[in-house]
Amino acid sequence: MNARHTTHSPGTTAPRLRLHLLGGFRATRDSGPALPHRWSRLTAQTLVRLLAVVPGHRLHREQVMDLCWPDAGPQAAQGSLRVALHAARRTLEPELAPRAASSYLIADGALLFLDPAAVWIDADEAEDAARAALEHGGEREVADALARFTGELLPEDRYASWAETRRAQLAALKEKLLLGLASANLGADRLPEAAAFAEQVLGTGPAEEAAHRVLIDVYTRQGLRRRAVRQYHLCRAALEAELGVRPGPETERLH
Repeated sequence: MNARHTTHSPGTTAPRLRLHLLGGFRATRDSGPALPHRWSRLTAQTLVRLLAVVPGHRLHREQVMDLCWPDAGPQAAQGSLRVALHAARRTLEPELAPRAASSYLIADGALLFLDPAAVWIDADEAEDAARAALEHGGEREVADALARFTGELLPEDRYASWAETRRAQLAALKEKLLLGLASANLGADRLPEAAAFAEQVLGTGPAEEAAHRVLIDVYTRQGLRRRAVRQYHLCRAALEAELGVRPGPETERLH
């Protein structure tokens, strides 16, 4: 791995870099010179966003060039990558000395990666909290984990193929958190709260059968039998349209 020679004093480390992906991209640091709001090159920011999204936050140079400059020839893509790397490092670490290695965006042979010891990413923290809460936590932990999902993952890259997998993973985790809170509130007979969480799920996933079941149960307990039957038929129509299946036995029993 490249040795790091920055302008930081001996015995000190670079301030932690914080990359915010949820609700829109932002880069901040815990201390040191403020980072510019405007990036000198959009390709530099795209490079950082790409590395922040992919598993392990590392990619081979060839992968980066294929994703960021798919229509460029090899030499042109290599040149564009060099320029983007230089601009990204200078933007993230304005005090970086000439020819010094970055504290954040590291090159190790053909690999490029974000240093996990120096870079914090909000999407990673949200994902870790969600998995821990779903596996071991109670209602409070699930609610705290849900609060970390502060927006859509990189809305500026909504149609970028390289963000699709991570966006789907985070959306699935958020849905599980919402369903967990819906079930917890239903079990505690907090019916309006249970319905609200279930409706959030159906707002993005109308064929999520578990959320329909929560609403059917809520309406039944409230004595709104017609509304409960209507919810069953909405569930059935959504499942048939999206998945080509009928409601499962648990939903049928409620019906």
